[in-house]
Amino acid sequence: MKLPGFIKNNLLFKVTSANAFLVFAKMGFTLITQKVLAIIIGAEGIALVGNLKNVTAFFEKFSVLGTSNGLVKYVAEYKDDKQKLNQLFSTTLLFSTAAALLSFCILFFGASFLNQSIFGETRDFKLIFKILAFVIPFLSLNAIVNALLNGLSAYKIFTKATLVIVVVNTVLIVGFTYKLGLYGSLVAVAIIPIVQFICYIVITFKTSFTYISLKGVTLNLSFKNKLLPYSLMTIVVVLFANINEIAIRRLIEHKISIADSGYWTAMNSISNAYMQFTAAIFPLYILPRYARITNTYNFRKEVKHIYKMLLPLLIVGLFLVFLLKQQIITLLYTPEFLEMSKYFKWQLLGDLVKFTAFVIAYQFLAKKQTTNFIITELFSVIVFYMLSVYFIDYYGTEGVVIAHFIRYILYFLVVLFILRKSFVGVNRAL
Repeated sequence: MKLPGFIKNNLLFKVTSANAFLVFAKMGFTLITQKVLAIIIGAEGIALVGNLKNVTAFFEKFSVLGTSNGLVKYVAEYKDDKQKLNQLFSTTLLFSTAAALLSFCILFFGASFLNQSIFGETRDFKLIFKILAFVIPFLSLNAIVNALLNGLSAYKIFTKATLVIVVVNTVLIVGFTYKLGLYGSLVAVAIIPIVQFICYIVITFKTSFTYISLKGVTLNLSFKNKLLPYSLMTIVVVLFANINEIAIRRLIEHKISIADSGYWTAMNSISNAYMQFTAAIFPLYILPRYARITNTYNFRKEVKHIYKMLLPLLIVGLFLVFLLKQQIITLLYTPEFLEMSKYFKWQLLGDLVKFTAFVIAYQFLAKKQTTNFIITELFSVIVFYMLSVYFIDYYGTEGVVIAHFIRYILYFLVVLFILRKSFVGVNRAL
């Protein structure tokens, strides 16, 4: 096949290309945001902002009762069936309403407890949680639109919307931080979902309402049995994953210092930035693709195709990040953050293994293998915390990053063991 034809007909290549442009743009605006945060609120402030981001990350998933991945799967499956889509979004609406009411009670009335648990007894950010309580419905709507775009593999619209959101979010965080310091940063993180919703409505209005008919959406739970497995998988895992990150941040703060906790958070931010090159591939390409695969032969073929296209690019990219680590730190942060340069080796190795494992493990989501998904994810979270507790006494904060690497090696081995029949032996139905 000639290269132009290959490019024209290869959805993975198209999604990757669009995503690469988006990631470069996001990295540019991340540079501005992280630099401002580093200068104005320092490592301690970055650690605290990281804690709040973990809270919002959980409620983002919980706002639709953890059904985002299920929505992606069924939008991809029923995108040409308006009746099924209306039933799907009707069930999601009821789930979202229940989640919003419960979330409001937890955030508004539990603000004092959450403040103490997440920020510590000496810091008073209760108002942030009360603000977030009123923002939950916007998180829900954003999750629905996001899932719709992913399920349709509408990568062009998704890229355009995300780019605008990144620009607006950067302006918001920089402006609030400049005016109000750490408190402004936290307020900005809390209200960003409102801005994101406005951007989604303006940019995706035509696409969204082509597939979502407000007249056709009624109060029914016809899709609840199909969505609940995804709900269980996501809520359990996302809850523990975010609690685990907060716990590790507090562990570093108590064992070493709040500054070191900030350095580790900054390392995670850099990791999230470069891993965005692959992150969008999972909901936009892999999940819908796996959902349509019905036998082990095609599954093996698809995994090989993904590895062949993306692993060489990822390896080269990670190697360049390692070579330029000091320049990246200086560019994104301040000289005090150069302490984190020793974390890069283990973080990069861990991220490479993580991607390799996730490509295979996404089969659990696509085929609603709830037990396998929960077991492997909880195993990963628990092992990470236990290894962090052990290694931090010997290697300091670097021990947490070593734990990150070992964690994903063990996770990969467990996933391979569970899915061994999908790679070995005769062709089987999935």
